[in-house]
Amino acid sequence: MRGMAGPVKRRGVPRGAASDVPDAVGVAGSDAALLAKAKKIHGILEDLYSTPVLPIPLDHTSPFQLLCAVMMSAQTTDIKVNEVTPELFEKYGDPARMAAADAKDVEAVIRYVGLAPTKSKNLVKMAQLLLDRHDGEVPDTFEGLEALPGVGHKTASVVMAQAFGVPAFPVDTHIHRLAWRWGLSEGKNVVQVEEDLKRVFPRDSWARLHLQIIFFGREHCPALAHDLLACPICSFAAVPEAHLHSSPKAKDKADKAGKPAAPRSPLGKADARPLDDAKQRPKRVRRKL
Repeated sequence: MRGMAGPVKRRGVPRGAASDVPDAVGVAGSDAALLAKAKKIHGILEDLYSTPVLPIPLDHTSPFQLLCAVMMSAQTTDIKVNEVTPELFEKYGDPARMAAADAKDVEAVIRYVGLAPTKSKNLVKMAQLLLDRHDGEVPDTFEGLEALPGVGHKTASVVMAQAFGVPAFPVDTHIHRLAWRWGLSEGKNVVQVEEDLKRVFPRDSWARLHLQIIFFGREHCPALAHDLLACPICSFAAVPEAHLHSSPKAKDKADKAGKPAAPRSPLGKADARPLDDAKQRPKRVRRKL
């Protein structure tokens, strides 16, 4: 079962219909342009992904299974996680069975997922703590979740939002990339980006926007070879730096190197620049006699 919902309803490229932003958190009046941009982005995402309940990309049937899946999703793809969870949940689909498992047996099941040795140990320890501290139930507080092995703020936010309906705005590397590209945040880490996004989007939209931005990034807004001018959001929202760099990490790397980036073509690839004369001359290959 994927998420708890049917397939996402998608429409054609929208005209940019906006939605109200009645309770974005703590935005000053001088940020009116930023709020207007966020409002337009929100409207486009709602138009593209209008299903009342959006499907969660990780397959699960309980809060515990969702927690396990999100823990495994770090540094790997949702597709890869969904490939291993059927067998994993058949064998260890509840806290009691996971807690009694040998970490090596769990690792054998999830071996194709990145960092499998560490993740398997954390899954077993997490389940044991659920039995010891929470009567075998997944805690419904950030404090309780983040006290579990292998559970950080992002993982806790996903579980709080998707399993318990608590307003949260989980930020992964993809959302970080798009928030920077669209000029919604210059945060250097996911915590700063999360705070910036919460300031410009309505509280009751956070959980949906988390999924909508992920879907949009995968289907319309890739990191590389992206036509910014043809993108329904980047065409009006992309910051100037986005035409030179594919991500905030790439920009920081270029800044530290002290080298100006080559301008990007409409397809997102760096334009070819003429080399200096010394570099243009082909190297002579000396053959040994």
